[in-house]
Amino acid sequence: MDNAASIAATALNAFSVRQSVTADNIANVNTPDFKASTSRSEEIKGGGVTASAVKGSDPVDISKEAADLLVNSNLFKANVSTIKTADEMTRTLLDIKA
Repeated sequence: MDNAASIAATALNAFSVRQSVTADNIANVNTPDFKASTSRSEEIKGGGVTASAVKGSDPVDISKEAADLLVNSNLFKANVSTIKTADEMTRTLLDIKA
């Protein structure tokens, strides 16, 4: 159970990077010659994920960025839910043991 929360926590950090990349792209949509960045996710051995920003070569597509905001929001909520569930399971086990 602790592992599930740890893995979800790494995902929250990765989604934070994704959200920052998206926010930077949106903030620079009208900047001349600005090229949109993307985020790259990589699996961590033993469980989890990490993300990094990668500079792209295409201009900002605001409709893609808007969709990314929605996807990131839902992924963030799902992983917060995982952490809450792991916490509740640990609490229940401790109550049973007490």
